[in-house]
Amino acid sequence: MHCAMQKAEALDGNHLMQILWNDGTESLYPAVWLRDNCQCSHCYLDSAKARKLLLETLDVNIVIKDLEFDKKKVNITWPNEHCSEFEADCLKKRCFSWKARAKLQEELFLPEHQYWDSELQLPTLSFEDVLKNNEHAYKWLSSLKKVGIVRLIRASNKQGEVIKLGKRIGFLYLIFYGIKNKYKLKKQINGCQGLWQVQDKIDTNNVAYTTGKLSFHTDYPTLHHPPGVR
Repeated sequence: MHCAMQKAEALDGNHLMQILWNDGTESLYPAVWLRDNCQCSHCYLDSAKARKLLLETLDVNIVIKDLEFDKKKVNITWPNEHCSEFEADCLKKRCFSWKARAKLQEELFLPEHQYWDSELQLPTLSFEDVLKNNEHAYKWLSSLKKVGIVRLIRASNKQGEVIKLGKRIGFLYLIFYGIKNKYKLKKQINGCQGLWQVQDKIDTNNVAYTTGKLSFHTDYPTLHHPPGVR
Protein backbone atom coordinates (compact mmCIF):
# COMPACT_ATOMS: atom_id res chain seq x y z
CA MET A 1 0.00 0.00 0.00
CA HIS A 2 1.45 3.37 -1.08
CA CYS A 3 -0.79 6.21 0.02
CA ALA A 4 -0.32 9.95 -0.13
CA MET A 5 -2.06 12.67 1.83
CA GLN A 6 -3.35 15.87 0.31
CA LYS A 7 -4.33 17.43 3.61
CA ALA A 8 -4.39 16.72 7.34
CA GLU A 9 -6.05 18.92 9.95
CA ALA A 10 -7.45 18.84 13.48
CA LEU A 11 -11.25 19.15 13.88
CA ASP A 12 -13.91 19.14 16.59
CA GLY A 13 -11.96 21.18 19.08
CA ASN A 14 -8.82 19.23 18.14
CA HIS A 15 -10.36 15.95 19.32
CA LEU A 16 -10.25 14.54 15.77
CA MET A 17 -7.77 14.45 12.90
CA GLN A 18 -9.12 14.44 9.35
CA ILE A 19 -7.05 13.30 6.38
CA LEU A 20 -7.88 13.92 2.73
CA TRP A 21 -6.17 11.26 0.63
CA ASN A 22 -4.86 11.52 -2.91
CA ASP A 23 -7.61 9.15 -4.09
CA GLY A 24 -10.26 11.64 -2.95
CA THR A 25 -11.39 9.73 0.15
CA GLU A 26 -11.40 11.08 3.69
CA SER A 27 -10.56 9.49 7.04
CA LEU A 28 -11.21 10.57 10.63
CA TYR A 29 -9.07 9.51 13.59
CA PRO A 30 -9.91 10.26 17.27
CA ALA A 31 -7.09 12.04 19.08
CA VAL A 32 -7.25 9.54 21.94
CA TRP A 33 -6.76 6.66 19.47
CA LEU A 34 -3.77 8.40 17.92
CA ARG A 35 -2.19 9.03 21.33
CA ASP A 36 -2.82 5.43 22.41
CA ASN A 37 -1.16 4.15 19.22
CA CYS A 38 1.94 6.32 19.30
CA GLN A 39 4.85 4.34 17.81
CA CYS A 40 7.75 6.19 19.44
CA SER A 41 10.25 4.25 21.58
CA HIS A 42 8.79 5.66 24.80
CA CYS A 43 5.30 4.35 24.01
CA TYR A 44 5.95 1.25 21.90
CA LEU A 45 8.39 -1.66 22.11
CA ASP A 46 9.15 -2.50 18.51
CA SER A 47 10.91 -5.81 19.26
CA ALA A 48 7.76 -7.10 20.99
CA LYS A 49 5.29 -5.22 18.74
CA ALA A 50 3.45 -4.07 21.87
CA ARG A 51 2.46 -0.87 23.66
CA LYS A 52 4.48 0.40 26.59
CA LEU A 53 2.06 3.25 27.26
CA LEU A 54 0.01 2.43 30.36
CA LEU A 55 -3.76 2.76 30.14
CA GLU A 56 -3.82 4.57 33.50
CA THR A 57 -1.70 7.35 32.04
CA LEU A 58 -3.83 7.84 28.93
CA ASP A 59 -5.97 10.99 28.94
CA VAL A 60 -9.20 9.99 27.19
CA ASN A 61 -10.05 13.67 26.64
CA ILE A 62 -6.71 14.51 25.04
CA VAL A 63 -6.58 17.01 22.17
CA ILE A 64 -4.06 17.71 19.43
CA LYS A 65 -1.88 20.72 20.23
CA ASP A 66 -0.13 20.97 16.86
CA LEU A 67 -0.09 19.02 13.60
CA GLU A 68 2.30 18.96 10.64
CA PHE A 69 2.19 16.71 7.60
CA ASP A 70 3.64 15.91 4.23
CA LYS A 71 2.48 13.34 1.69
CA LYS A 72 3.89 10.38 3.59
CA LYS A 73 3.55 11.14 7.30
CA VAL A 74 1.88 13.18 10.03
CA ASN A 75 3.63 14.63 13.07
CA ILE A 76 1.45 15.42 16.09
CA THR A 77 2.45 17.38 19.16
CA TRP A 78 0.42 16.75 22.32
CA PRO A 79 -0.28 19.22 25.17
CA ASN A 80 2.61 17.82 27.26
CA GLU A 81 4.95 18.36 24.24
CA HIS A 82 5.16 14.64 23.52
CA CYS A 83 5.46 14.00 19.75
CA SER A 84 3.98 11.17 17.69
CA GLU A 85 4.71 10.32 14.07
CA PHE A 86 2.36 8.27 11.87
CA GLU A 87 3.11 6.91 8.41
CA ALA A 88 0.47 7.46 5.73
CA ASP A 89 0.25 3.76 4.85
CA CYS A 90 -0.33 2.82 8.48
CA LEU A 91 -3.13 5.35 8.89
CA LYS A 92 -4.80 4.44 5.61
CA LYS A 93 -4.88 0.77 6.55
CA ARG A 94 -6.53 1.64 9.87
CA CYS A 95 -9.21 3.93 8.48
CA PHE A 96 -12.39 3.74 10.56
CA SER A 97 -14.89 4.04 7.69
CA TRP A 98 -17.28 1.13 7.14
CA LYS A 99 -15.99 0.62 3.60
CA ALA A 100 -12.37 0.43 4.75
CA ARG A 101 -13.24 -1.92 7.59
CA ALA A 102 -15.15 -4.22 5.24
CA LYS A 103 -12.17 -4.33 2.88
CA LEU A 104 -9.81 -5.18 5.75
CA GLN A 105 -12.13 -7.95 6.91
CA GLU A 106 -12.04 -9.40 3.40
CA GLU A 107 -8.25 -9.23 3.30
CA LEU A 108 -8.02 -10.95 6.70
CA PHE A 109 -10.43 -13.67 5.52
CA LEU A 110 -12.91 -13.13 8.32
CA PRO A 111 -15.61 -15.69 7.60
CA GLU A 112 -19.02 -14.92 6.19
CA HIS A 113 -21.82 -15.65 8.64
CA GLN A 114 -25.16 -17.21 7.81
CA TYR A 115 -27.70 -16.30 10.48
CA TRP A 116 -30.27 -18.91 11.42
CA ASP A 117 -33.98 -18.54 10.76
CA SER A 118 -36.94 -20.86 10.23
CA GLU A 119 -35.63 -21.79 6.77
CA LEU A 120 -32.27 -23.07 8.00
CA GLN A 121 -31.19 -26.28 6.29
CA LEU A 122 -28.39 -28.04 8.11
CA PRO A 123 -25.38 -28.71 5.87
CA THR A 124 -25.05 -32.50 5.71
CA LEU A 125 -22.03 -34.56 4.69
CA SER A 126 -20.89 -38.15 4.88
CA PHE A 127 -18.57 -38.90 7.81
CA GLU A 128 -16.42 -41.23 5.70
CA ASP A 129 -16.24 -38.73 2.83
CA VAL A 130 -14.92 -36.07 5.20
CA LEU A 131 -12.25 -38.47 6.46
CA LYS A 132 -11.09 -39.61 3.03
CA ASN A 133 -11.72 -36.74 0.64
CA ASN A 134 -10.03 -33.32 0.95
CA GLU A 135 -12.77 -31.55 -0.98
CA HIS A 136 -15.42 -32.85 1.43
CA ALA A 137 -13.22 -31.99 4.42
CA TYR A 138 -12.86 -28.43 3.14
CA LYS A 139 -16.61 -28.17 2.58
CA TRP A 140 -17.19 -29.39 6.14
CA LEU A 141 -14.85 -26.80 7.67
CA SER A 142 -15.99 -23.88 5.51
CA SER A 143 -19.66 -24.71 6.21
CA LEU A 144 -18.90 -24.97 9.91
CA LYS A 145 -17.32 -21.52 9.86
CA LYS A 146 -20.23 -20.00 7.96
CA VAL A 147 -23.25 -21.73 9.52
CA GLY A 148 -21.84 -22.85 12.87
CA ILE A 149 -23.12 -26.42 12.64
CA VAL A 150 -22.76 -29.33 10.19
CA ARG A 151 -24.42 -32.75 10.38
CA LEU A 152 -22.19 -35.72 9.55
CA ILE A 153 -24.06 -38.93 8.73
CA ARG A 154 -23.30 -42.65 8.39
CA ALA A 155 -20.56 -42.70 11.05
CA SER A 156 -19.83 -45.98 12.82
CA ASN A 157 -20.96 -46.30 16.43
CA LYS A 158 -17.60 -47.77 17.38
CA GLN A 159 -15.49 -46.09 20.03
CA GLY A 160 -12.86 -43.74 18.65
CA GLU A 161 -14.71 -42.38 15.60
CA VAL A 162 -14.74 -38.80 16.90
CA ILE A 163 -10.98 -39.06 17.50
CA LYS A 164 -10.51 -39.84 13.79
CA LEU A 165 -12.48 -36.72 12.91
CA GLY A 166 -10.42 -34.55 15.25
CA LYS A 167 -7.11 -35.88 13.95
CA ARG A 168 -8.30 -35.24 10.39
CA ILE A 169 -7.84 -31.50 10.90
CA GLY A 170 -5.33 -31.03 13.72
CA PHE A 171 -4.18 -31.84 17.22
CA LEU A 172 -6.71 -32.81 19.87
CA TYR A 173 -7.29 -30.61 22.91
CA LEU A 174 -6.84 -32.24 26.28
CA ILE A 175 -9.94 -31.90 28.45
CA PHE A 176 -10.43 -31.82 32.19
CA TYR A 177 -12.96 -34.68 32.25
CA GLY A 178 -11.35 -37.87 33.45
CA ILE A 179 -8.53 -36.21 35.37
CA LYS A 180 -7.98 -38.26 38.53
CA ASN A 181 -5.60 -35.79 40.08
CA LYS A 182 -3.42 -32.88 39.01
CA TYR A 183 -0.75 -35.05 37.42
CA LYS A 184 -2.44 -38.28 36.33
CA LEU A 185 -5.17 -38.78 33.75
CA LYS A 186 -7.80 -41.34 34.62
CA LYS A 187 -8.91 -42.40 31.16
CA GLN A 188 -7.26 -43.26 27.86
CA ILE A 189 -9.11 -43.97 24.63
CA ASN A 190 -7.19 -45.53 21.73
CA GLY A 191 -3.95 -44.50 23.42
CA CYS A 192 -4.96 -40.82 23.66
CA GLN A 193 -4.77 -39.30 27.10
CA GLY A 194 -7.20 -36.60 28.19
CA LEU A 195 -10.15 -37.98 26.22
CA TRP A 196 -13.44 -38.93 27.83
CA GLN A 197 -16.11 -41.36 26.73
CA VAL A 198 -19.71 -40.14 27.10
CA GLN A 199 -21.95 -43.07 28.01
CA ASP A 200 -25.07 -43.93 30.01
CA LYS A 201 -24.58 -43.97 33.78
CA ILE A 202 -26.86 -44.67 36.71
CA ASP A 203 -27.58 -41.71 39.03
CA THR A 204 -25.46 -39.45 36.84
CA ASN A 205 -24.74 -35.80 37.59
CA ASN A 206 -24.82 -34.80 33.91
CA VAL A 207 -27.70 -35.10 31.43
CA ALA A 208 -25.21 -36.17 28.76
CA TYR A 209 -24.89 -39.49 30.62
CA THR A 210 -28.59 -40.31 30.39
CA THR A 211 -30.54 -42.04 27.63
CA GLY A 212 -32.59 -38.89 26.99
CA LYS A 213 -32.31 -36.86 23.83
CA LEU A 214 -29.94 -33.86 23.97
CA SER A 215 -30.69 -30.51 22.36
CA PHE A 216 -28.06 -28.72 20.30
CA HIS A 217 -25.48 -27.31 22.67
CA THR A 218 -21.93 -26.04 22.96
CA ASP A 219 -19.81 -27.31 25.82
CA TYR A 220 -18.02 -24.64 27.82
CA PRO A 221 -17.14 -22.17 25.02
CA THR A 222 -15.78 -19.73 27.63
CA LEU A 223 -12.89 -22.07 28.37
CA HIS A 224 -11.02 -20.35 25.55
CA HIS A 225 -11.34 -17.10 27.52
CA PRO A 226 -12.01 -18.20 31.11
CA PRO A 227 -13.32 -15.53 33.49
CA GLY A 228 -11.34 -14.65 36.57
CA VAL A 229 -8.96 -12.23 38.21
CA ARG A 230 -5.59 -11.78 36.49
